[in-house]
Amino acid sequence: MPPLLIEHTDHFRAMDTDIDVSIYALDRPFAAFASVRLLFERQEERFSRFRASSVLSLLNGGELIHDATCAAACRNAFAAFDFTGGIFNPMILPALEEAGYDRTFDAVGARGNLAGRLVPGLRDCLFVDGDEVRLRSGNLDLGGIVKGWTVDLAIELLSPEYAAVLVNAGGDMRVLGAEEGVDGWQAGVASPAGGLAWTGVIRDALATSTVLHRRWNTAAGQSAHHLIDPRTGLPADSPFVQVSVRASETWRAEVWAKAVLIGGHAALESARIGGASVLAVEANGAVHGWT
Repeated sequence: MPPLLIEHTDHFRAMDTDIDVSIYALDRPFAAFASVRLLFERQEERFSRFRASSVLSLLNGGELIHDATCAAACRNAFAAFDFTGGIFNPMILPALEEAGYDRTFDAVGARGNLAGRLVPGLRDCLFVDGDEVRLRSGNLDLGGIVKGWTVDLAIELLSPEYAAVLVNAGGDMRVLGAEEGVDGWQAGVASPAGGLAWTGVIRDALATSTVLHRRWNTAAGQSAHHLIDPRTGLPADSPFVQVSVRASETWRAEVWAKAVLIGGHAALESARIGGASVLAVEANGAVHGWT
């Protein structure tokens, strides 16, 4: 009879969100948990727009960057820009800062102005060649897509040694194998109205995005949130208030969740055509997608 594996868990904060890791193993996998924490810290140090020494901040400051990880993240961003038809566009950073989100969210307060601004195309501004990255113009924010990608990297890091793993970064999650007694991992999506919008089993990646949490009032009393529509340079005006997406990789699920939340029904159809499974919730409680 094979030895009984036990679910071990770890919890920490990184990238301004809660990170939860579950691993089935004989004994508590201290080294594995430490390696995941280090991965998230390295990614945050490289890509945080709130750290002046980060590679992203140096890139936005006009420096030529030689960094293979940054180049890989930018290639993911190019792919996301293309498969969402430009709805995902990390060049929204100046518009986001203009709206008031120019510091960590806990410190935002009543600031900013919703004037709208032109958001340039990603391929017009960002240049990548090998591990060389530079911006021709503008500033970019890779926070969301990097968070999802880091979940994927954590799964890749742990997969050679462990058969059953879950990594959850603030609702962006991916699983490997299955938890005890389940053909996959049990997961749930909270409903904006309270309770759960969905519960079930996932076998790959799931990401959820909402406009209900990271909200603030501008200096003029306008209501703002963190998802900027690149077509207007303003917080997205969409029928949806929350979108969850299941996909093969977390970064793809995260990108599609935000794209559908910004782009509404047209983006929802594009996501479905692109192979993503979408659960979208409207402000009136209407639900579109899986059951």
